[in-house]
Amino acid sequence: MSRQGPGGPAARAGGPAASPRAGGPAVRPHAGVLVLGYLLFAAAGALSAVIEVLLVPSRIGQTLIPLAPVLAVLSNVALPAISRGLTDTVLSAVPPVAGWLVTTFLLASATPEGDVLLPAGDTAYISYSLLGFGTLAGMVTLWRASRPGPWTGRWLRSRLARSGSGSDGAR
Repeated sequence: MSRQGPGGPAARAGGPAASPRAGGPAVRPHAGVLVLGYLLFAAAGALSAVIEVLLVPSRIGQTLIPLAPVLAVLSNVALPAISRGLTDTVLSAVPPVAGWLVTTFLLASATPEGDVLLPAGDTAYISYSLLGFGTLAGMVTLWRASRPGPWTGRWLRSRLARSGSGSDGAR
């Protein structure tokens, strides 16, 4: 009788030893897939930053609506958590936040002509809230994603497995 360890053929083939439910190690994605995922999540972070910056002067009638800071917090929590959960690598939480930070601070700077997308004046509190709360949410999420706990890949995969089982709890 031969004993198969965690790196045996069953683990490499995605068999029972590789299943997070079986308690074995999770199968790590190929390096090319990881890089593509990092780029996609960085682009998603950048796109969310563009949308949020463009929403800073949102108004209903004469009333400013602080929608951009709320979306910044949500996107800087959700994107890194999803990225970390799907790849189960600590580094995977960084690209969405990095893409958001770089894009937001580039869009916050003035052009040579003096044009800005994050205005001061009556919308200054929304502009500063976007920068402050978005950055804070991103940093807290990166800190949280680097620790073991409910945002690990096992947690997300178990939720996805339950929702995608199609059995609805029936046996």
